Amino acid sequence: MKLAFNLANIHNSMTGINPSVGCLVCKKDKILSYGVTGIGGSPHAEYSALVNLKKKNNLDCYVSLEPCHHQGRNPPCTKSIIDKKVKRLYYSEIDNDRRVQGKGLEFLKNNKIKVSKINNSYKNNFYKIYNNFNKNFFPKVYAKIATTKNYYSFIKNRPQITNIYSKKITHILRSEINAILIGINTHNKDNPLLNCRINGLAKLTPARFLVDPNLRINKNSNLILSAKKIKTYIFYSNKNKNKINYLKNKNIYLIYLPLTKNDGLNCKEILVTIGLLGYKNVLIEGGYNTIKKFIDLNLIDFFYFFKNQEIINKKVSHSFKNIYMILKKRFKNNKKLQQIYLKNNTLTVFQK
Repeated sequence: MKLAFNLANIHNSMTGINPSVGCLVCKKDKILSYGVTGIGGSPHAEYSALVNLKKKNNLDCYVSLEPCHHQGRNPPCTKSIIDKKVKRLYYSEIDNDRRVQGKGLEFLKNNKIKVSKINNSYKNNFYKIYNNFNKNFFPKVYAKIATTKNYYSFIKNRPQITNIYSKKITHILRSEINAILIGINTHNKDNPLLNCRINGLAKLTPARFLVDPNLRINKNSNLILSAKKIKTYIFYSNKNKNKINYLKNKNIYLIYLPLTKNDGLNCKEILVTIGLLGYKNVLIEGGYNTIKKFIDLNLIDFFYFFKNQEIINKKVSHSFKNIYMILKKRFKNNKKLQQIYLKNNTLTVFQK
């Protein structure tokens, strides 16, 4: 079972909205095959371990999480287990996805497979984030900003202000996140692609969400031009039919949310909607107004604050100093605060 969890850990945070699972198939304590949930969530671990295995009798199967018993993008893992004539299944944790929750184990028992539980001795709460999400569909919220030494996030004629090491951390973070959220002002100013640009991890690019109440998105933006390849959503409240039809034709998913009394979209409702769409975590990448709203409501679980060593004398953007001070005060006595030095950049990670 420890080896099953070791396998699951290989692709942990890389399996999209699916949990990372490890599976071993054995006979008389000899390992015949093994599998782990694929990058992006497919194929499932049990299928990978069993698909190329010739049918044998008296097989044991060890899985870190209860096998699924529903048809989604992947076939039910219980079917693979029965087809290969597994006799005994050992599992560590029940899958609390509402489509599973013991149904997989019950189905296997009804098909004369002996099912036994082995307690998880690998790592406590390995599936904690996954289990918490399945209870309330509320995603974990990450935020990231990069500023100069005096807290400005924009340098004229410079699309990015961090160094190569900070950029790589950002793209690795994107590969581990299901969704990215930005505001329309940042979008129209920077025209970002919001993809993962690490060799070998491009297919882990998260879904992109844009907060654009009045549908001010530029028609030829990178997000629109790449929407057929990368799933892209827009939260809006303006009923401009021409713009709505244009965006739908460009493969954009539009989500209508009415404005609040303060002429803004409801942050909690945005997160609940993202969660109900199946995304377990979301990274807010700006801009100032969007991040400030989520900070004020204490909705951010992790904050990545990058700073370079330059000082900008002319005010060219919002200062993030007040946000940095709020975070510093809020996490003053928190042992989970981390500071990492990346040559001439500093990364401070604040965690609830």
